[in-house]
Amino acid sequence: MIISHAEAVEHMKDHRFSRQQHLDKLISRFGNGHIFEKQKNDLPYMDGSDHARLRHHVTNAYHGIEFSTLREFTTSFLDSRLESLSSQKQFDVVHEVADLLPVMVVSELLGVPADQQEQVGRKVGSFVRARGLTQTELTVERGDDSMAFYEEYFLPLIHKKRSKPSSDLLSRLIADPQEGVHLSDEQLLLIISSNFYSASVYTLRLLVGTLAWAMALNPHAYSRIQGDRELVVPALEELLRWDPPAQATNASVALEDVEIGGKIVKSGDSVSVLVGAANRDPKTFVDPDQFLIDRHPNPHISFAPGLHQCLGLHLARMEGQAALNAFCDHFSSLSVIQSESQRFVGDRFRGFDRLMLEVSRR
Repeated sequence: MIISHAEAVEHMKDHRFSRQQHLDKLISRFGNGHIFEKQKNDLPYMDGSDHARLRHHVTNAYHGIEFSTLREFTTSFLDSRLESLSSQKQFDVVHEVADLLPVMVVSELLGVPADQQEQVGRKVGSFVRARGLTQTELTVERGDDSMAFYEEYFLPLIHKKRSKPSSDLLSRLIADPQEGVHLSDEQLLLIISSNFYSASVYTLRLLVGTLAWAMALNPHAYSRIQGDRELVVPALEELLRWDPPAQATNASVALEDVEIGGKIVKSGDSVSVLVGAANRDPKTFVDPDQFLIDRHPNPHISFAPGLHQCLGLHLARMEGQAALNAFCDHFSSLSVIQSESQRFVGDRFRGFDRLMLEVSRR
């Protein structure tokens, strides 16, 4: 495990590590026919030129997102949702807001009916845990089940978009004739399940809950943000540093003996970055355990800068900023009802499964 910020940044840019070979180790351990074989075509686990080519294609598809329109949609949804809770002084922000927001945004992007997304969303956790650092027969079984469900649900939609492409994101992902890229059904399924569901719906759910928690814990900071919305951006960046949803990166295997921090990682050994620890490295961050919305610079690594940087980082920031602005618009103060809240810690992820708030409205 890498916990130093400087060493983490260096590792994330190092071509001497392979995520594909980490999957090979899992296949050797659990046998053939499981989710790990499919993940070898999944962008977060690809290496070298294949990874670069597919990443370029997905990035081009992302560039077609009209963020101004999507931001308006997100803001409208949040305002409507919080207004619908106006008669309640107490509510679970995870169930009422965090579970719904990323689902609605993904629905808007992919053209999937929102009323069908809840069923799909139930499979997200099993898929994500199959990408975790610790694996058991149960996580593998549930990961296989989630992939089978995604195939059943999304293949008809993919085939429909193949025959009648439009300007939506899924149509742009299917093919880019100018670049000579044509993705298979399997690759598209992995991009949808990995980059949109595990990397968006799952982690955004955790981010929004943690955001509400941080504002309740830091009422002075929350008051300042309400009075100066220019602070929304640095406040979200500080939250991402202070308690990110993804606390560690996907593991990779050293292709040769590599020295990290004066120690040798032997060829064939698996390595991961503990993002949460590196984000609180006192060599890089002053008062690292403090939540400081004025922190500058703030070189957190929560989006994994380097070879596998999160492709949805702009989407995550937009949704997080919209959520914080919505809280400020609707609630003059927030407090957490600890006895009715439930922290979530699962493998390399952290947030809340339930966060009961007591609010004072503006």
